[in-house]
Amino acid sequence: MQKSKMEVVDLRRINIYFNCQIVASNSLKLKAVPDPRNLSLIRTSHLSTSPTPVLSELVHQTEHPLAQEDYYYDAGKFAVFPNVQFLRNFPRNELFGKVVMVRFDTLILLQGMKEHKPLPENAFFTIRYLYNSRAKVILVGSWNESANPKFNMEGSLSTKSVADFLSSMLELEVVPVKRVSGFMHLDVDDIQKPSILLVENLFCLKGERANCSEFAKELTSGVDIIVNDAFSESHKVLASTVGAAKFCNACISGFYFEEGLYKLKEIIKITERPYMAVIGGSKLADKAAALQSLVSTCDGLVFVGNMAFQIMHALGTPVPMKLVETGALEEAARIVEFAKSRNIPVVLPQDIWCITDHVSEKIQIASVHSIPEGWQPVDIGPRSLEEMAYFLSVSKAYPFVVDWSVVYDDPMRPLVVDVGSGNGLFLFGMGRRRNDMNFLGLEMNAKLVDRCLDDVHQHGTHNVHFIATNATSTFRSIVSSYPGDLFLVSIQCPNPDFNKPQFRWRMLQRSLVEAIADNLVQGGQVFLQSDIEAVAKRMKEEFLMYGKGKLEVMETEELGWLKENPLGVPSDWERHVLGRGDPMYRLLLSKVENRD
Repeated sequence: MQKSKMEVVDLRRINIYFNCQIVASNSLKLKAVPDPRNLSLIRTSHLSTSPTPVLSELVHQTEHPLAQEDYYYDAGKFAVFPNVQFLRNFPRNELFGKVVMVRFDTLILLQGMKEHKPLPENAFFTIRYLYNSRAKVILVGSWNESANPKFNMEGSLSTKSVADFLSSMLELEVVPVKRVSGFMHLDVDDIQKPSILLVENLFCLKGERANCSEFAKELTSGVDIIVNDAFSESHKVLASTVGAAKFCNACISGFYFEEGLYKLKEIIKITERPYMAVIGGSKLADKAAALQSLVSTCDGLVFVGNMAFQIMHALGTPVPMKLVETGALEEAARIVEFAKSRNIPVVLPQDIWCITDHVSEKIQIASVHSIPEGWQPVDIGPRSLEEMAYFLSVSKAYPFVVDWSVVYDDPMRPLVVDVGSGNGLFLFGMGRRRNDMNFLGLEMNAKLVDRCLDDVHQHGTHNVHFIATNATSTFRSIVSSYPGDLFLVSIQCPNPDFNKPQFRWRMLQRSLVEAIADNLVQGGQVFLQSDIEAVAKRMKEEFLMYGKGKLEVMETEELGWLKENPLGVPSDWERHVLGRGDPMYRLLLSKVENRD
């Protein structure tokens, strides 16, 4: 894989938070592994790891008997996590009267309370399930609203306000408390009566962030069972997740955590190459174990968010000190060295949008190497975004597998590819004229492709075929597998969107030009034409710019354009343009020898 010159980041558009929240797109293959130090949290001392699927009970907001349903996923699917114990497999009768501490997902809390985003339906399933199982539920969490500046403007999240929010979401009373100790001495009447308590914000307590053993012991005093339902925070080494596991009889994962593991498993089992990971967020040192796993398996890393600045700092690139995280330099340097040893690209931003600390509405583009004083980065700039798209497009693994011996009678014939084949009339005309060649149309409009394929079957055509695809990203994958020579590529009358100037010239991108130049046989040709002269000029410029010196313009006629169509078969749009008396702007390029 070639290294890209790009250094890219996108703080919002593409983001994978390495708190084990996984976001996969069709242009990326992402892998993530939770911090192995945290596996102790989801082991138990007396439960078996039986692979037999167990039906869990869906919990409603009443105390009526619960319906038996297979909640989420077959437990057998989690064989990849042999040490994980799930709440769904825990004997429900053993929850009765027990004190259960739940580490809930405070990321969901912040989204619901402060960002007013709709919450997943299963976000509070674990809490309801434990409550209706007659357990004494103690909720613990850590919320740091200062991570988002607008939280401070709206006011701090008090324990009472969080309890009120949870009460409204659960439709059950949640009582805020300051300390969790002495629950071993509860009265029998209190044990039998279900209740939900919320401990004060653990973020404010140093013992939590330091994973203090004494603090963990105090936190779990009187607690029988720990349930981790905070998958998005499972990478952190905290007293409420790691330290607490030493002081309870059972440590298991909740339903929301289980869903996160299932999604993680789905990502891990993907075998297509290459894997390209886009990594965002901050606190690199806390996520070092997961990052080391990624750098050991992926074929390229794109760093986004504040994480990117830590990698820049490790590379010796000037970075404003206010963006440098304490303790991140050593871990970032290890990641960089490991990536170098594997010869995989590490992609970072070049330009970035910034806002001023004083006027939030004011925004400007700055180089990542010279962010003005008093400004802070909020998103990548246009150059970085474009380069990132190019990097991913040339790195992507594509699902196209074409059995050429089925598509064509003789797959060794020279191949002609029409990019943007539309209704296929041009290729059908070429196919009838030249039965010594094979013709392939690449068209994004799937309905047009279906019609063309119907015509192929109805007329028994054996040298014309069509594929519904975006040629910009799939041309190389499709054509490189063809056993014969690529003789000609035509791009005719691409339709620029003049209503959106920023996209006006993106009908032809660098990745497509390079793929064509690389796959053409020596002496092969590229035919370009448009009824808009500016579009034809732009296509010519891009083929000469990105053709790696392999392409040159063949002899042209008056004003630099070919007067007649050299292929002898006009496209449907070409006929329409000529019929109204307007000109077409055409040219041929040829692949020359010894031009690298």
